[in-house]
Amino acid sequence: MPLLGLALCLTGCDRLPESYAPPEQRHPVEGYNPGPDPMMVAMSDPDASQHIVKDIYPPNNPAWRWTGQNPTVQLPVLSNENMKVNAEFLIWEVSFPQTGPLEITFLVNGRQLDKVRYTAPGLKHFEKPVPAEWLAVNTNATLAMYIDKLYVTPRDGLKFGVILTHMGFKPE
Repeated sequence: MPLLGLALCLTGCDRLPESYAPPEQRHPVEGYNPGPDPMMVAMSDPDASQHIVKDIYPPNNPAWRWTGQNPTVQLPVLSNENMKVNAEFLIWEVSFPQTGPLEITFLVNGRQLDKVRYTAPGLKHFEKPVPAEWLAVNTNATLAMYIDKLYVTPRDGLKFGVILTHMGFKPE
C-alpha cells in the first residue's frame, strides 16, 4: 500500500512550463486614424482637426465648417502620381449680396495651382491635377484656398469665407 501511494505521488509530479515575460505593449498614435482616404480630409471626420493648419473654424454642424480667408490643411502624401486637388464647398447665398462674386486661389505647398472666379452662390466643386514634382512622397503637403473677399456679419463683425465640406488630394 505505501508503494501504491508513492507511485500515485510520482505520477502527479510534472515539470511546469517555463515562464516568459509578456510582450512589449505598444499604444497606437493618439488621435490619428488614416481612414479610407488619408490624403483627403472631410470636415465630418472625427480627426479633421488634426489636419487643420489655419482658418477653418470648429464645427457648428458635423458635416461642414466655416472658413476664414485662408483655409489650410496638411495631409500625408502617399503618392504623387496622377494626383489632383479636390475640394467641395458652398458659397452661402445670404453672404453673396455683400461679397459679390468670389475669386478663390488654390495653393499646393505655397504654389498657385489655379485661381477661379465664382459668380453665383451655391455648392461648388473644384478639381485639378497637381504636377507630380509639387508633391514629395512620404512627407506632408499643405493645401490651401485663398478667398479674396469675406462676409462680415452685421451684428458682431465676424468674418467668414466659405462653408467647407472636404479638401484634399485624390488619384485621377
